Amino acid sequence: MNLAQNLISRYALSFAILAPFMTGCIAGSDSDLDAADLSEDSLAETEQALGPQPPPPPPPPPPATCQEIRTRNPNAGNGHYLLHIDHDVAKGWTAYCHNMASSPAEYLTLPNTSASANFSQYTAGGAVSGSNVRTSYTKIRIDPETLLVDIGDQTFSSSSGSLVHGGGAVTSMPYGVGMSCDASPSGIGNIDLTGTPFAVAEDAFQVGGAGSSGSAVYSSDNRVVNLSGGGFCGWICSNPATFNPFNDAGDFQLALEFVPPP
Repeated sequence: MNLAQNLISRYALSFAILAPFMTGCIAGSDSDLDAADLSEDSLAETEQALGPQPPPPPPPPPPATCQEIRTRNPNAGNGHYLLHIDHDVAKGWTAYCHNMASSPAEYLTLPNTSASANFSQYTAGGAVSGSNVRTSYTKIRIDPETLLVDIGDQTFSSSSGSLVHGGGAVTSMPYGVGMSCDASPSGIGNIDLTGTPFAVAEDAFQVGGAGSSGSAVYSSDNRVVNLSGGGFCGWICSNPATFNPFNDAGDFQLALEFVPPP
């Protein structure tokens, strides 16, 4: 056998050995392509059957009331929660949610609880006998929709003193009231919202009673109001002025405004 015939024989043998592997590779590649085409076709058919999908729902708005907190989490207990006025993310404030197990109610915690802050006083003397009645507040009840304070809510307050007015006992005072019955504005009070995102609305007070006089002096960007009022008997109180504003008299009437601290 010459050299040419020897080479031809070797090439033929090599091809015979490798042919099955080459065929398998090619067949496998065709099978993979067919599977990919089928998968893409199935996906297209599924999307066509389902039609265009709606966008996902937006997240719920931030809570504006303690009731909304309870609705979203029935196990939420009393405590401080972040609320947003009118669900506005730019108007957040920290509320103390009370009575969460039954009738949730919003309270504003007052940072300044010193002896000279956030109190109301009926000053004894003149036509009334007894001792000065003074009520100090650590939290005040606030309506998160109207921003009115319930001046008669004394849930988070403490009182001292006792006097007799018109034959009845006076043992506590509503929030933001100064009263006396000595023909002078010796009744005093203070509102201090320092450290909160609220301020007292302008012209929120008026005097009432017999021979009444008094004043409401605003400061600290209307976050602080010093009150003096009295008469025979007379008082100063938030609008509309409640008649004989002592004990738990009053309602949602002291107007606040949302004013974030600078």
